[in-house]
Amino acid sequence: MNPSILHYARGGNSGKALLFLAFAVAAFLVAGLMYDDDAHAPPPPTVPLAGGLWPAPAPRRDPLVPLHMIVVIGGGCGCLFYAARHGGRAATARVAARIENGRLYSDLLHDAGIGSVDAHDITQLLVDRADRLPGDLSVSVGLGARFRHGLYLAYRTDQGPGVLRLMDNDVDGGTEQLRRFAAYLEAWRKPAADRMRQA
Repeated sequence: MNPSILHYARGGNSGKALLFLAFAVAAFLVAGLMYDDDAHAPPPPTVPLAGGLWPAPAPRRDPLVPLHMIVVIGGGCGCLFYAARHGGRAATARVAARIENGRLYSDLLHDAGIGSVDAHDITQLLVDRADRLPGDLSVSVGLGARFRHGLYLAYRTDQGPGVLRLMDNDVDGGTEQLRRFAAYLEAWRKPAADRMRQA
């Protein structure tokens, strides 16, 4: 495999897309059940008394049900977003990151509003087990962090410092391809660092 390019993996991203889709369906089902319970609750029975009927007491509904529904629907929409994102990656097998002439290009950088990063702007480059990488992990990554490996790349730009992370199940070739990519990028970083020391 070409060490200068990381392609999104079809298998890993398909699995993530299906997982997020299942979470979204579950969230929308829960929201539907909450709405159904709230909208179709039968009125309480009237209490017969001598001389007439006692008025029915007001239904005791949870005043926070609409707020709970909004939160659950919001979570479902977030899951749909990630399902579409990973599904798109799986369908197209786009380039996750590439190195050209000492510059790093990635759609993750593009999402952050940065076109590319020069090799000498990379301050830290690690490939290790995910639970050993610096920074906070997302919940989904944190649960299986001991079993996953990742690429951690810290950089600095005019907009400030930033971090790029890719996990082994995100890319074709897994951990070995991440290691090859990191070694290739490190080879570009060293001459840039040597030139900066000489200047």
